[in-house]
Amino acid sequence: MIHSSGSEVLTNISNAIINGNFVPEVMEQTIISTQGQILGAFNETNNSSNPFNEWTEDSIAIIPLYGVMMKYGYWWSYGVDDIATIIRLAYQSENISAVILKMDTPGGSTDSLFLLQEVLSEKTKPTYGFVDGMCASCGYIVASYLDKLYAINPMARIGSIGVMAQIVIPNKENARYQIIEVYPDESKDKNLPERQAVDGNQEPLKEQLAKLAIHFQDIVKENRPGINPEVLSGKMYYAYEAESLGMIDGVRTLTQVISELEILIAKRKEILSIL
Repeated sequence: MIHSSGSEVLTNISNAIINGNFVPEVMEQTIISTQGQILGAFNETNNSSNPFNEWTEDSIAIIPLYGVMMKYGYWWSYGVDDIATIIRLAYQSENISAVILKMDTPGGSTDSLFLLQEVLSEKTKPTYGFVDGMCASCGYIVASYLDKLYAINPMARIGSIGVMAQIVIPNKENARYQIIEVYPDESKDKNLPERQAVDGNQEPLKEQLAKLAIHFQDIVKENRPGINPEVLSGKMYYAYEAESLGMIDGVRTLTQVISELEILIAKRKEILSIL
């Protein structure tokens, strides 16, 4: 299952693969600090040495969440599980005082959320979101866990809080081969909602999706208690509208967001020095 805004992107990718002209676009996902440091080589299978420990004290890590959100990474892009591991390493390093999640994503696969949800619900340092373009669907679910969420300008796009499923049906008339699915009586319920949807009965699949939609709505309402309930139906909003509806905390430049975090960090250090 995928979230709504990510479906168009995945459709284009699928069609390109089928037509034999898919060329992956290498995403620039540099992880930097506010002091100009760049994260060294990251390998989630061998992170015994935390790369953030090489940064200077009181660094703010700016970590990107760009493009369609998929659980696992590939050579051209981090997966969301990779991003979750990087954020956890930032929390574990004494040199990192705060994290900014720089976001430009239409959403993506719902199962890409799980590890990142776990990490952000256990965050130990101030973590802000900065929307540099779009924060939609699955991406907004992630953003709801952050301490504050800002957009780069009033026309950034926020929302699409909802779910959908996409089923690819082969064109039997033009196909060079035929796909036949056979289910034994012992597996009569396997893929049943999807099979019924293909046959024209969408209600079982809609019922299944409704449970997921309600689950994500509950997450957003819990994480952002001041949000207007009308935004939970899947509509997209511009940032100036999203702010008035309680979806974001304002429109700021990245410099302003960094300054706000630096003030917060200084206040926290002052309080800790008194205790």
